[in-house]
Amino acid sequence: MLPAHGYARYRFVPRPSGTRWYHSHIFAGRDLNRATYTGQFGFLIIEGKDNPGRYDQEVLLALHGWDPYLGTMKGAGEGSLEVVYNRFTVNSHSLGMGEPIRVKEGQRVLLRILNANASLFHRLSLPGHQFKVVALDGNPVPSPKAVSVLEMGPAERIDAVVEMNRPGVWILGDTDEQARKSGLGIVVEYAGRTGEAQWEQPQEETWDYTAFGRADAATTPVPEPDGRVPLVFRNKWAGNRWVDHWTINGKEFPKTDPILVRTNRRYRLIFDNQSDDNHPVHLHRHSFELIKIAGKPTAGVIKDVVTVPARKQVEVQFVAENPGLSLFHCHMQLHMDFGFMALVHYEDHPASGGPSVAQHNSH
Repeated sequence: MLPAHGYARYRFVPRPSGTRWYHSHIFAGRDLNRATYTGQFGFLIIEGKDNPGRYDQEVLLALHGWDPYLGTMKGAGEGSLEVVYNRFTVNSHSLGMGEPIRVKEGQRVLLRILNANASLFHRLSLPGHQFKVVALDGNPVPSPKAVSVLEMGPAERIDAVVEMNRPGVWILGDTDEQARKSGLGIVVEYAGRTGEAQWEQPQEETWDYTAFGRADAATTPVPEPDGRVPLVFRNKWAGNRWVDHWTINGKEFPKTDPILVRTNRRYRLIFDNQSDDNHPVHLHRHSFELIKIAGKPTAGVIKDVVTVPARKQVEVQFVAENPGLSLFHCHMQLHMDFGFMALVHYEDHPASGGPSVAQHNSH
């Protein structure tokens, strides 16, 4: 924490390599001028020791929403309040403003994309082009695959290579028309091509993490963990025109039970989403391997944020190799502010404090 007009210097070893980011992590509540609603975020690219560089350009794209307010989403009636945004940007500009991504036919362009939105999922398309997904949350995937649409929850990152093989002036943007027309897009302009940027709505395509996993996932046994940790997610309706509260195993942060681990042991986290919302859950200071998505086995996909679909279960596995208090939370700002957080506590490490720390270390 940095106090007003304060100053601090941190020294750290940058690891693991890949597309990372930094951002404010304070409590916002109903004040939508704080935390991840603001522009206090940025990319942190950690270059790997070996980077073959099989691309011609590298482009960083951060998606963000602005001028938020609490309201009811379209079609949601008079239920709980959600965050609604008046406008969007890719990097520092809305669609049609700023400079386009300039490319040449035949180029391979690496897109590093970050969903820095505080609460919204985004689906992206570039008409007539395919995204070859090579990394998720900065970690190379075992099976790079080409897809027409990218889907990203808050805080997720995707590295994808696009072969520029359809000359023209195109919109790389959100498949949701309202979000795109409110700014969530950027123009891709081929050399020698002019005119108004074109958009074509893509066909429906289901986003599936398991497509990027190891091909032998269904037949290869998963190492048995040292412990299994069931985590049940539910919401508590607070009434019409109010904000839902959220619980993990029946408790709201800061009263949530700590997730107890021991150094260098392997744990299976079982995320049981018993709500009607999708949740992009994030584990600080660790990465985890996806083991099962809505009953479908997978292996080799390493992430630090995973979206748990509504009314589904997701299982991940991680090694407790970074002692100290670590935060686990939903990366939707409204959810974490109203209860959706817990602390990972290393029982065999004094620096982790203890259950009493979890009780008092609030926002």
